[in-house]
Amino acid sequence: MRNKLLLLSTLLTTSIPALSETAGNIVMIGRGATSAAPEYLSFSVRVTSICYNTSQEASQANAKLANEALQVLESFKKGDRDKITATGGGNTIQTETTQIGVESRVLCEMKWRSENHLSIKIARIQDLPDLQDQLLAAVSGSGTVDPTISTQTYAEIGRPEFQIYPETSKKLRDAAQVQAFDDAKQQLAALSSRCQFSELRLTSITPAEYSYAYKLAGERLPLGGSSTPVIPDELEVSAILRMEWAFNPQHECQL
Repeated sequence: MRNKLLLLSTLLTTSIPALSETAGNIVMIGRGATSAAPEYLSFSVRVTSICYNTSQEASQANAKLANEALQVLESFKKGDRDKITATGGGNTIQTETTQIGVESRVLCEMKWRSENHLSIKIARIQDLPDLQDQLLAAVSGSGTVDPTISTQTYAEIGRPEFQIYPETSKKLRDAAQVQAFDDAKQQLAALSSRCQFSELRLTSITPAEYSYAYKLAGERLPLGGSSTPVIPDELEVSAILRMEWAFNPQHECQL
C-alpha cells in the first residue's frame, strides 16, 4: 500500500447564519489518497440464442455453448475465494433485429430466445490472458450477432474489472479519510499563521466522499473508462473531506 497526499484547496466565506449574524467561518477541503495492488479480477459471459422455432431448441442450443464456456471458467478456479456463478434466463418469444450501419434489419419475427449468464471472480490475475484465449476458443469467437443468418447462438465476453476485497477497501478508505482530515487541518494551520482568529472552533465535518481509479505506470485512469488497462498496477482510493470552523470576525490577516 502506498500513501500519497494530493493537492489542497481552501475556501473562505464570511458568515454562518446558523451561528450568529456576526460570526465568521472557514471551510477547508481536505484531500487524501491511498492505493493497493488489485487482488482479483472479475468479468461476465452472456450466452444468447435467438430465432429458434421452439423454446426447447433455444434452451438446448444455449445450454450447449454455455456449458462449454463454464468448463473453461471452472478450470481456472483455484483458491477458496475464487467464485464461478451461472444464472439461466427465462425463455422469451420475440422479434429479433440487428443494426447494420444506420439501418435496422429484422432477423426473425416472434421466435424463441434463450439466455445464460456466467461470471467469474479469481485471484490469479496473471491467468487472464490464458483464460481469455481458452474462452474465445471454446465459444469459437462467436461474440456478436451474425446479420446474415437468423437462428444462432453466440457468447459475449465482458471487459475484465480489477478489484480489491472489502477488507482492503475499508483500510484504504479509512487511510484516505485520515489523510484528508490532516490535510484540512494543515491548511487551517497555514492560514492561521497569517490570520489571528479569535475563538476558533470546529463546527462541522461533512462525511467523506470517495472515488476510485486505476493506476498504470503512475497515471490515473477512471473506472469504467473506455481504455481499462489489461492489468493495472494499483487501484487508488481518494477521499474528499469538508471541515468547517467558526470564529469571531474581529481578526487581522497579513496578506
